Amino acid sequence: MCVAAAGLSCSAVYAMGKPQTSKPNVLFIAIDDMNDWTTVFNKDNPIKTPNLERLARRGVFFSKAFCSTPACNPSRTAIMTGLHATTSGVYGNRDPWRKMLPDAVTLPQYFGRHGYATMGAGKIFHHGESGKSDPENPDFQAFFPMLPTRAPKPNYNGYRTGPLSKTSYDWGEHTQKMIDLDMVEWVENVMDQQWDDPMFLAAGIFKPHLPFYAPPETFKRYPFDETKLPPMPANDLDDVPPAAIKKAHTEFFVYENTTAQPQNSPGSLKRMVQCYQASADFADQMVGRVIDKLDTSGKADNTIIVLWADHGYHLGDKESCVKFTLWEKANHVPFIIVAPGVTKPGTRCDKPVSLLDIYPTLVELAGLPAKADNDGHSLVPLLKDSRRKWPYKPLTTMGKNNHAVRSDRWRYIRYADGSEELYDHSNDPWEWTNL
Repeated sequence: MCVAAAGLSCSAVYAMGKPQTSKPNVLFIAIDDMNDWTTVFNKDNPIKTPNLERLARRGVFFSKAFCSTPACNPSRTAIMTGLHATTSGVYGNRDPWRKMLPDAVTLPQYFGRHGYATMGAGKIFHHGESGKSDPENPDFQAFFPMLPTRAPKPNYNGYRTGPLSKTSYDWGEHTQKMIDLDMVEWVENVMDQQWDDPMFLAAGIFKPHLPFYAPPETFKRYPFDETKLPPMPANDLDDVPPAAIKKAHTEFFVYENTTAQPQNSPGSLKRMVQCYQASADFADQMVGRVIDKLDTSGKADNTIIVLWADHGYHLGDKESCVKFTLWEKANHVPFIIVAPGVTKPGTRCDKPVSLLDIYPTLVELAGLPAKADNDGHSLVPLLKDSRRKWPYKPLTTMGKNNHAVRSDRWRYIRYADGSEELYDHSNDPWEWTNL
């Protein structure tokens, strides 16, 4: 069998029948919009993620990992180029990152230049202003793009009626084939092949990104009557500066409209949270399929696995149904690394780290030359000893000159106009009191 079965040329990446080199493979799993309300962080959280949990048991789970920007394009650009937004100038989802960084060497390109076969599928980079992935993605030697349609059409079962009719927040059960299934099937096919060169294989899972759809069988695990909402104290935003409220209310109409609906209505906040939870559960199922295939392929013992989400998501907390803020829930993400021979199974690292650290970490784990212009720091020392001192603090940026710094205990936010917020996470995990 050859990769032509996956829609690729055999000669493009493989030469069959030769043993693979000793360099480690890399399985690079990205998830879109997954926040920290999952059981991988705390078994009492409502979103069930058993596959993230079993992956965490194989290596190091970073319990305090944060994105560098709470928006898809700048977050993914930072991860894939190793450059923070303050270096790259890529701050928003509409910024054409490749035009702005024509000479940047992305993570798959760097591995490709050092003898790796590079293949990717799904949402790895942001899909751009057109809403489509580039089917001729130059960063990979072979790439299966995310399909251009993100939601079923044209029947939305009434979820586009009423106050929400002008939003993209459609949600509910979806009986058609989910686009992530196509991506996973392609990745599974690739893993069935013999790899003659070390492989950098990226799998980009689109869910739980809106629209919040999931198969009916997934919804059965999240009965509407049992759906829990995050705590939402009245007047939560009374002590935050106007700059914070402006960012929180980027899509405030969604929060206003959903909270105004009867709790049992299709457009209610409770229904939205239920559908987000089901979508996140579905993403976890896709992780499970990818890991299962890696295990049955016989390649797991020589494969580094890194799993990350590009940013988090507010589900009504902080009067927000959006990312795009500098508060915890928009920036705190699942992040797991499994490195055979380096990581110890079942390790939990509580040091604050940044997703910007992925690039230099993978470069060091693979034994490649260090890339001097990376803004992040290799996490290999923490992979070897999760309790060692770590002097670096994650910097998150949303728009020019709006920054947040997270330490083990504190979140400090400073906006472009000089206004500030400070939260004590040892006593205030939901950030209700701006000190």
